[in-house]
Amino acid sequence: MPKVLILSASTGHGHNQAANSLKKDLEVSGYQVRIVEPLKEEGRVIETLIDDGYNLLATRLPKMYGKIYKLTGQKYINKGIVIFFNKTLGNTVNLLINDFQPDLIISTHPILVNVVSRLKASGKVDLPFIAVVTDYIAHQFYVSNYVDAYIVASVYTKDTLVEKGIGADKIFAYGIPIRNEFRQPKKARENKLFTLLIMGGSMGVPYMKQCLKKLIKDHNDVRIIVVCGSNSKLRQELKEKYSRPFQGKEVIIYGFTSKIPELMDQSDVLITKPGGLTISEAISKNIPMVIPFFIPGQEEENTEVLIRAGVAIRVENSSELSVVVNRLQTNPTLLKTMIEKAKEISREISPDNIVCLADNLIYSQHSRPKSDEPCIKDIVT
Repeated sequence: MPKVLILSASTGHGHNQAANSLKKDLEVSGYQVRIVEPLKEEGRVIETLIDDGYNLLATRLPKMYGKIYKLTGQKYINKGIVIFFNKTLGNTVNLLINDFQPDLIISTHPILVNVVSRLKASGKVDLPFIAVVTDYIAHQFYVSNYVDAYIVASVYTKDTLVEKGIGADKIFAYGIPIRNEFRQPKKARENKLFTLLIMGGSMGVPYMKQCLKKLIKDHNDVRIIVVCGSNSKLRQELKEKYSRPFQGKEVIIYGFTSKIPELMDQSDVLITKPGGLTISEAISKNIPMVIPFFIPGQEEENTEVLIRAGVAIRVENSSELSVVVNRLQTNPTLLKTMIEKAKEISREISPDNIVCLADNLIYSQHSRPKSDEPCIKDIVT
């Protein structure tokens, strides 16, 4: 039974979601898989610095986070930060690898890409290595010649890595790993009332409250589903205010839930912050998006890609939200066009091939397949 070690981190929820989706797919195919978070293994100080620091900046100081994100994207500044993380996490990651003795390493977090790469460069690790890019534009942290294969969200993401010097033949546009439930065709709806799904990521961005307030005042007949994530304070506040139909509209409030695939099936439009996993799930479910808020940095870049692809509309402020929603509700042609654009992107990606890529890297004696080569399983059949 081949073994895969997946390295992840809790900066947001997307990296761990991708790791868990990969784990399930690989285990179904007979792999033994272990997910580890080196930041937690290293100790509370470094975990607080990275995980809690990210959460604080993303929710309380988003503009500062955006500036840091862009600053660290510069090659020479990035190099200094990479050296710091290599010194801090290198021994921990090496011990985790030696303890599990995997046949393949996968990283779903950019900080860990260069840590593993440094171990490979020094000769301490000689294993095939896959980096999963969990956003639609690859940050400089992902760039390393010691990565054997990249899994990226789209062909556009692939182009951004090529621009940074990575060979096109080692970049696989299979899509960000998402739960199997999101890969299923959208189910037929029983409730035909035009339905809006409002999400703010795992942390439940408070800006969602402003969006709901604007939509409640709208005269259109809609149903509104709100997912508050782990923000229990926001959930409680909204439940107290909207426990009954409000101004003729049904408002359904969720906290952290695993029912997102079903909620997307019930909805016509997703109003969301554009985290990499969330938008990949929405595209797979072919649900048009409206983006009234984002965390500057990777989510700002994700928004640009989505608008260019024709699957999302950017709303500059909450006062415009009702206008955009009304346009989508009363213009079936526009809504259908966005759905068809999402279907086009979905047809381009192939998440099931990730397991085949793992097979190729392990069973071809560590040689790296090209991105246009068929899987071992395809060759056999």
